[in-house]
Amino acid sequence: MELFSQKVKQSELEKGDHVYTWRKNMYTHHGIFIGEGKLIHLVNPKADGILHISTASKSWISSGGRKKEKTPCAMSDCGLEKVAGTGVRVTCIDCFIKKGSLYRFKYEASREFLVAKLRGGTCNTARSDPPEEVIHRATYLLENGYIEYDLINNCEDFALYCKTGLWSKDISYQGRSSQANMVHPTKMEDKVGSRMQRFVTAIPRSCSKRENKDLGIREDVVKVAVEELSSFGLSLLR
Repeated sequence: MELFSQKVKQSELEKGDHVYTWRKNMYTHHGIFIGEGKLIHLVNPKADGILHISTASKSWISSGGRKKEKTPCAMSDCGLEKVAGTGVRVTCIDCFIKKGSLYRFKYEASREFLVAKLRGGTCNTARSDPPEEVIHRATYLLENGYIEYDLINNCEDFALYCKTGLWSKDISYQGRSSQANMVHPTKMEDKVGSRMQRFVTAIPRSCSKRENKDLGIREDVVKVAVEELSSFGLSLLR
C-alpha cells in the first residue's frame, strides 16, 4: 500500500521519523518528528509567512518583522527559531500540516519503487541512521544554525541530512532533494532537440534525473558529522 499512500496517523509516529505533508497538492514540505507532538523543520525565513518566536524578545514576530499580540498556537514553543534567520524551527504537528495530512517518508526504497513514485519528495534509496542520531542532528541544527535556505538546500534536503548524515562533495551541485532534482536542468539538456521534443520527453527526463541524483545512488556524497557540517561546507569553497 505504500506505493499508493504513505499516510500515517500522529499516534503511529516514532521519534526520528521523517515526515512530510503536501502543500497545495503541488509539492511536499518536510520535517523530523522529535516526540511530544513536535517536529523540527526548515522553512524559508524570508518568504514562509509563518510566525516565529524571537528568542531575544520572547515575542511573536512575522517574517516581515511585525510583532504580534497573540501566539497562533496553544503550544508555547511552536514556531521557536533559536538562531534567528536560519529558518530551522520547532513546530507542532497541527501547525506543520495545516489543513493537510501527514505522510512518512520512505527510506531504503528499491529503484523500482522510486521510479513508480512519479512525484519526488516521498522516498529515497538511502538508509536512515538510528533515531537518536537523527534527533541529535536536528536539535543541534536548531540550536546552532544551518546554512541558508534555497532551492537546492530546502526542507527536504534538511530532513535527508538529519536522517542520513550524507552531504555532497560536488560544489557545482549540492542538491539532494528529489523534488529539486526533477526540475534541475542537466548540462546541454535544453539545447538539444526541438521545443516539442523537450516537451514530449519532459516527464521521463525528470524521472531519470530524480533516480540518478537519488541520495542512495549518488557517488559524490560522504558522511559528515553535524558538528563539522559548517567547516565542511567552507572547505568545499577553498
